[in-house]
Amino acid sequence: MLIGWNNFHDWYLDRVTIGPNEEPRELILGLYFGDERAEVTFEGVTCFNLECLGLLNIVYCIKIMEESDKNYGTVIDALKKGERLSTRKGTKVAFMFSSLGAELAIEFDSLRIKSA
Repeated sequence: MLIGWNNFHDWYLDRVTIGPNEEPRELILGLYFGDERAEVTFEGVTCFNLECLGLLNIVYCIKIMEESDKNYGTVIDALKKGERLSTRKGTKVAFMFSSLGAELAIEFDSLRIKSA
């Protein structure tokens, strides 16, 4: 799914929406590239950690992480800094790598992407 969007390479992050404060939780990233906008919705969020959010946030890529990925341990370490929002664990882990600004580690159940 993310590959169809080129993993959002060089897109700009300008919105983060969190809620509701009950299960199942969602986190929505608002992204744009030129005149194109997209919303990436992580559903069933159980834990996340957002670091280095700034006035300019350029995405290098958003990637679903596998245990075999070389950066998997780093993502898990970042999640340990976040607040666990549930006693259960999400089924997937993703990381938004940055070229500049925000980086996001997130544990969740499913992903939805739509043009906005």
